[in-house]
Amino acid sequence: MADDGGANVSGAGARTIRSPDDAEQVAAEWMRHLGFEDARCTGAGTDGGVDVRSREAVAQVKAQLTPVGRPELQALYGVARSEGRQSLFFSLMSYTAAALTWADEVGMPLFRFDHAGLVEPVNVSAEALLVAAGGPGVLLPPAWEIRLSDRAGRAAIARERRGLLFAERVALAGLGWIWVQLVRLDYTAATRRAVAHRSTTLAFDLVSGAPFPWPGSDPVAPGKGKIGQTVGEKGPFAATMETAAILRQITDTWEKMEAVTREAVIERHRAALVHLGVPPEALTVSPTAGERVLAPVFVGLLEHRRDSRVVVCSGVTGASLVDLASHLTSRLPDALEEIVGRVRRL
Repeated sequence: MADDGGANVSGAGARTIRSPDDAEQVAAEWMRHLGFEDARCTGAGTDGGVDVRSREAVAQVKAQLTPVGRPELQALYGVARSEGRQSLFFSLMSYTAAALTWADEVGMPLFRFDHAGLVEPVNVSAEALLVAAGGPGVLLPPAWEIRLSDRAGRAAIARERRGLLFAERVALAGLGWIWVQLVRLDYTAATRRAVAHRSTTLAFDLVSGAPFPWPGSDPVAPGKGKIGQTVGEKGPFAATMETAAILRQITDTWEKMEAVTREAVIERHRAALVHLGVPPEALTVSPTAGERVLAPVFVGLLEHRRDSRVVVCSGVTGASLVDLASHLTSRLPDALEEIVGRVRRL
């Protein structure tokens, strides 16, 4: 996915979307809910890419089946700047990582909607508009509570250092938040008498798409966490994985396993499924997306001479998140600015 996550928001504009016109009507209703009381759809024809107008803002609505890229945001932003208005963007399929980064730089609110007409913010600017608007339907996301102190988090980062004579140096240590996609996995398993239907909950971080180790406790109910006291100035790390891609990791690997007959290949696919959290005894699987929650993480930058790498540890258990760390390391040095803006330095 390529978004900053966010909790579903039900309120203004909750209607079934069957056409682009429906999507534009939902966006107009939401703009009015956000305080742009004269927001109206521009109707058929071209209007510089603008689908909804008010005296103070313009919006574009995309119901396409691919994520919105940075050029589309820049085009709308240019129109809005020339007219002295604020620009907002609504999309069915969210946004690319480049689009999210650019929108954060210029402060453009980004929203996502689904076919049921539910709208959710996907970056800090959009969340700020919702909070300012108030009213019904604004839900804060559930989050796991931070169990480790700042001192313990820094110690967890320091334990990841490599080298004996010339150990890596902790150049940066901070506390931030990542979006985690919960997945309900329904599966069947053989018992002594019949086939039993079972279910379990899996978790995947939406930055790298890797399995996220369950902390051993449930996320705290919306509004009861301490996110605002600890998050970096740019909010949680931007989600760059689509929820559909998370689910495909499971279904595609399962289909590959069922399509082969060689035992060694089957075992390799089975091991990949177990790594994703699928119970080894599963005979069939059916994953469905659950809610998105926030998880606290300690992030560190380790330096050794000319080399740098990122390490990440859970803010709940202190466990090392190797896959997420490798993903962020692969994006250095470009990811450094994002890391600095997304964590509170220790």
